[in-house]
Amino acid sequence: MPNPLLRASTLPASAPGLRGWRIAGWAFCLLMLALHVAAGFNSAGVVDFRRDVYWATAIAYGERLPWSGPPIYQLVELGPWWYYVLAPAMRLSGRIAVVAAWIQVLAALKYFLALHLGTRLLDERFGFALAAAIAATGWAIAPLIFPSHPAVVETTLLLLALAAWHCRDALTAGRAVLFGLAAAACVHAHPTTATWVLIAGLALLWRHRGWRALALLALSACVVVLSLLPPCLDPQPLAAGMRKTAETYASHDLAVAPLVRFARLVAALFVNGEWSGLMLMTSWKLPTVRLAWSLYCACLALALAGVALLPRTLRRGFAIALALLSFQCAFLVLVRASVPIWMVESALPTLAFVFALGWYGWLSPPPPWRRALGGTALAVQVALSLATFGVLLRDIHSLRVMPDANPYVDATQRGERYTTIPVAFFPARRVDALGAIGCAPTTLHGRLATLMEAAFAIPLRVACGKWPDVRFRGSGEAGEHRLGIEQAATAKTAIAPDETIAGMAIYSRVRPVGPAAGTRRTELRRMQVVPEALRSEPQVWTFAARAGDVVSLTGIASSAIGTARADGRAARLVYEVGDQLFYTCDGCAGDAAVDWNIAIKEPAYDLDIVVIEAP
Repeated sequence: MPNPLLRASTLPASAPGLRGWRIAGWAFCLLMLALHVAAGFNSAGVVDFRRDVYWATAIAYGERLPWSGPPIYQLVELGPWWYYVLAPAMRLSGRIAVVAAWIQVLAALKYFLALHLGTRLLDERFGFALAAAIAATGWAIAPLIFPSHPAVVETTLLLLALAAWHCRDALTAGRAVLFGLAAAACVHAHPTTATWVLIAGLALLWRHRGWRALALLALSACVVVLSLLPPCLDPQPLAAGMRKTAETYASHDLAVAPLVRFARLVAALFVNGEWSGLMLMTSWKLPTVRLAWSLYCACLALALAGVALLPRTLRRGFAIALALLSFQCAFLVLVRASVPIWMVESALPTLAFVFALGWYGWLSPPPPWRRALGGTALAVQVALSLATFGVLLRDIHSLRVMPDANPYVDATQRGERYTTIPVAFFPARRVDALGAIGCAPTTLHGRLATLMEAAFAIPLRVACGKWPDVRFRGSGEAGEHRLGIEQAATAKTAIAPDETIAGMAIYSRVRPVGPAAGTRRTELRRMQVVPEALRSEPQVWTFAARAGDVVSLTGIASSAIGTARADGRAARLVYEVGDQLFYTCDGCAGDAAVDWNIAIKEPAYDLDIVVIEAP
């Protein structure tokens, strides 16, 4: 039941009038769930996500049962529970995209939990305000940008809050175990939540002062400790050099310019998250971004002004929330020299609580005009924050970056300008479809090799019923060689592909040039996140081709090419997206043999040079 004392101090309206807020809250949560799932299906993920899917696949098909989980900054390893949470989705669907959507379902549970928690704390009106505020923090897209275990940090923290609320009136052994499970879920989502686990535990100990309460909370702590033990029992040895030493961490990360970075992090939480989202995740021009950001800040200022409309008890709660938020910010800047986007998420539920209290002041009657003003401003703030979701609800042909800042690596950074770069975007649903390339022993090249290696050949594993004999790049391998490039590039090559799968043009009439050695399918080890790369030193490649052939280079940018000559003349660069280049012989005609000379002036990783043979 909601707290009757708080209801009495904040609800002059009758309870029946709250039914509309309950309906609005559920409608909003369902909308957010749909947005998260749709965006999840269309996301490409990050390296940590692909590692998670690899281990989930191994578990799903009973091939490996890991004892160690995701590594944290090369210092410690979490338990393997996150991989086991994802494994059923992989087993039931056999699709990476479904695993991505499942992660977003777990992430979107935060809105439903916020609605329930807010209703329990005050009423349905505050439940709606808290659920909306979760989406209005300016960082709502974070779980989509980094869809790994930190994507559920907010969900687990709200579970912890609900567990603590249930322990508030009566701390029993059963509730202590549930509290311990919620605390363990928080720590495994990300260790930055440990501060909230400690605060919640101390608050319960203060409320239920006594030896019995201490013993029950010790039981909760045992649940957390037991969940962290499996990596210590892992029979697989840890590869040398993978773990960072405590001395290195202490000398390079602890307490680096804490005062300056604290102020920047607070600014990043309140307003700069929205700035970065609008700059990088929308297609709006810079003047529009500035206008939208100013409007967002005005709505936020109005929300904070709503605190003055609250009863004294809730204003005290607002002050406590601000103090706890400041404590968490101080913790984040002390333990890491930078605060990447996935670490920010541990502060977002408290930030949302701060916002929600302000909006609650406006949404509580009377008079009606106040509710109308507050409701309109809240809707505008949520809409502006969710504008960033649009980038993952459509086909992506280009992305924006800030030349002067990288808020993904450090959320405290802010840039005042952006540049647009073309990208070859293959979301998870299209990568899944590449399993149709077949199960015969094959060497893959180009974008096809890059995507399939990054996905650890999981689509082929699912399609073939076993791990295939697949290799990536290299001219020295016997058997079939297949090149895959984005379909948009075929217009520049003027050579029709042999087949097209999910936007990937596949060529079988190819001749690999080099390097001689490629890589084979990677089997991940403890703390390993990405496949092993091969380094190619600067050198000159000479080979022969026909006049109508096209030379494909993958794994290198045009700036790393010293010279590219064909038939004694400068070759023509006809296509470039990221690390994929296509050259043709400028002025060559007919079927004559052409001598090529390509000088690479910088080291390259996973270099791949292939000739696409004209029919």
